[in-house]
Amino acid sequence: MGVWAKRIDGMGVVTRLRLIIGDDGELYECRNCGSKFDHEPDTCPTCGSAEIAHYEF
Repeated sequence: MGVWAKRIDGMGVVTRLRLIIGDDGELYECRNCGSKFDHEPDTCPTCGSAEIAHYEF
């Protein structure tokens, strides 16, 4: 297990998401492949899906 994995292993889901999204409280995620973005793309650059979820924390 890497250092990063050990560091987040004991954290809750919300804490982990805050690490991913930073301080702005928003996350965009492709519903098809799970790629995460800091802005809303028209389509996912990874898989091409137009199904992008938007979460606010």
